[in-house]
Amino acid sequence: MPRTPEQERFLLWVASCALAIVLFCVGVPLSATIYKLPVLAAFAVGILQSGSIPLAIIAPQWSIASWVAGTSLFIAFGTVAPGVPWPLAVPGLLTLCGMLVVLGLLRPIVIGVAAWAIAAATSLQILLYSGAGESKVATVEGIVANVVTTTAISAFALLLARLLAQSMRMRGELAIERQQSAAEQQRRVLVEERNRIARELHDVVAHSMSVIQVQASSAPYRLPELDDAARTEFGEIAASARAAMQEMRQLLGVLRSEDTQREAMPQPGIRQIAELLPSIERAGVAVAIDIAPELPDDGLAGTAAYRIAQESLSNVVRHAPGAPAVVRAELIDGAIVLSVENAAPPAGARGGSRPPSGGHGLIGMRERCTMLGGELHAGPTADGGYRVLATLPIAASAPNGAAVSDDRKGAARP
Repeated sequence: MPRTPEQERFLLWVASCALAIVLFCVGVPLSATIYKLPVLAAFAVGILQSGSIPLAIIAPQWSIASWVAGTSLFIAFGTVAPGVPWPLAVPGLLTLCGMLVVLGLLRPIVIGVAAWAIAAATSLQILLYSGAGESKVATVEGIVANVVTTTAISAFALLLARLLAQSMRMRGELAIERQQSAAEQQRRVLVEERNRIARELHDVVAHSMSVIQVQASSAPYRLPELDDAARTEFGEIAASARAAMQEMRQLLGVLRSEDTQREAMPQPGIRQIAELLPSIERAGVAVAIDIAPELPDDGLAGTAAYRIAQESLSNVVRHAPGAPAVVRAELIDGAIVLSVENAAPPAGARGGSRPPSGGHGLIGMRERCTMLGGELHAGPTADGGYRVLATLPIAASAPNGAAVSDDRKGAARP
């Protein structure tokens, strides 16, 4: 899981403070013993140089000033000894590299280059003390080697920090793009599924409205004893039904595309789930089906049950190839309860892993259940399989708008 900018900044604080403490503890005794600095001056040099590392996080200009002051103090009071780096000791070089790394990670490249140039110029202060006594004298070759080594190593540290910062920025941008792409894909799938549901809703409701319009239009001829008021009322009902169907067709024209002629066919119901089995079994998945005979085949609930079973079985083929599956549908408390469960895939079978929060197919399933006022639960089972359980109320989707009859409501299979 990628870290947040706040977490990265906190880790940088911890690393900078830890490095500063270590270099302070090492630098003070080295300055006091090898370079013969007075104890107070050694402590001051250690604080100024080591403190420049965490200070670079919040105040780069003061960080540079702190390191320059500490180094100038070291050169002014230090004494060169044969065989030791001069005019910049190893702790001073390490604190410089630490400061440049922090600046390279957090600040523009101009600030890092300016700090590096100022540090290189600071080392040349030794020229001011070339005639200050034997204790300040070192070979020209040693000074040049020290200055060249210091500038080269510190330049490499700054370059490495810039490359690391660029890599982190690219990873952050890539992560944002992936999140945006995933969100866009999820929105697109959701819109497509809602459009599909709207088309199915039109096909189901249009049938019911057609029945109402035909019955209202034919009522005066089938019932000659009706009075004029009743005939007028039936005529208005028929006109309202025709107007409603016309508005639905106009609205559906926005959702349908030229290549969706197949969707104008009657929508499948729960009985058509059995027609999915041959193609699923050809893919190597054995499916057992158990559908209660009292379940209604028409209406939105039946269509939703078919689509959920279709998507669930497709997921079994993709994510658990070779695993047997069971499809059960029964009527409980006036709702279709559909269960699609598969066992764990056989050893050695390879399939795409399921996302922890569910794939895009579950979005459409939940939309269908929500539209009918039902629920959907999906998740792994204890034996390593997967189960989709959908509850689809029939009363909200009966094709003639009527509730489920009492003799069917509550019927459940054992």
